[in-house]
Amino acid sequence: MRKSGMRASNTLLAGHFSQRNVVLDASQRRACDVLDGLQARIPSRLAPLRRAPALGAYLWGEPGRGKTMLMNGLFSTAAHPARRIHYHQFLRDLHRGRAQAEKSQADYLGTLARKVAQQCRIFCLDEFHLHDVADAILMERFLAVLLDERVLVILTSNYAPEQLLPDPLLHRHALPLIALIGKHMSIVRLDGERDYRYREPPCRQHYLHPCGEATDQALQNLVHTLGMSLRRGPDRISLHGRSIPVRGLGEDGVWFDFQSICLGPRSHLDYLEISERWSGVVVSDMLQSQLNKADGLRRFIWLVDILYDRRRRLLLGGEWPVEQMLRDVPCAVDMERTLSRLAEMQSASFAVATPLEMSPLCP
Repeated sequence: MRKSGMRASNTLLAGHFSQRNVVLDASQRRACDVLDGLQARIPSRLAPLRRAPALGAYLWGEPGRGKTMLMNGLFSTAAHPARRIHYHQFLRDLHRGRAQAEKSQADYLGTLARKVAQQCRIFCLDEFHLHDVADAILMERFLAVLLDERVLVILTSNYAPEQLLPDPLLHRHALPLIALIGKHMSIVRLDGERDYRYREPPCRQHYLHPCGEATDQALQNLVHTLGMSLRRGPDRISLHGRSIPVRGLGEDGVWFDFQSICLGPRSHLDYLEISERWSGVVVSDMLQSQLNKADGLRRFIWLVDILYDRRRRLLLGGEWPVEQMLRDVPCAVDMERTLSRLAEMQSASFAVATPLEMSPLCP
């Protein structure tokens, strides 16, 4: 993924990266070979689909190893209709569709999956994970129908398939989905030694400490330096019909304290709405004791994930350096991803990056 000399390759996807002066590591080249091979086997609409094998790939590995980059490359070079969606948006669209479906539509998931299959031959789902029993059941049904319809399904994840829904009390509910992945998907681990999100130093420090008036003023100065229009003062906004206090508000920015945005009745749906309404988010007064709470930590991870994927700016004010605070909490896999993303979100290239094109699940 680093940029330097070009390496020859006879595969379409690897050639796509070579043309952009991106040198792939060994695991990324293996993944390119797998994805090219799968794409070449996609049956045409004129072929008898039931005779074709189900196709899929599960790309997993530690943060920053190029999983999303490879998926984006496949999406860009696809010779067939393709759709790409992030897992948080997927779940939101899925649950919205279920809520709006008529009660008589007993097989909503199957109907939706077949509709998606009519619209694309490649379905890309980024940052796949499972921490909820209901989502495990929904995903197994949805993906089973897509695979049965001979859609090429590409999943990226920080988790090995057998580590999905890692809670030992709940893991058995993920076994049907894990079996489906193992039967129909090529499982590719990206195990490069380097997290490429750390390749670029921060252009400006966005995460300040300690909590207090001086840090709040420094955050306010940073807001102005970055060209965000945000007026200070108590205010309230509505997220999914619930009122929430904010410390600052503007057309392109919003300021929360950690208590309000990560310890109240919040969900990833709220963070998706925030990312769609504002390009910059400030979160201040983040305490170690709050991150040590499972709910607070999980919601902060969701917030970072969604703002990162939508290429939104995040400014933080915490009790200690954010890296230090996050190193002292559990959830090692998710935490490494969060730290990796926070590092990239301070870079100059992230500041000018264009949000990735995502397809709505229910257009």
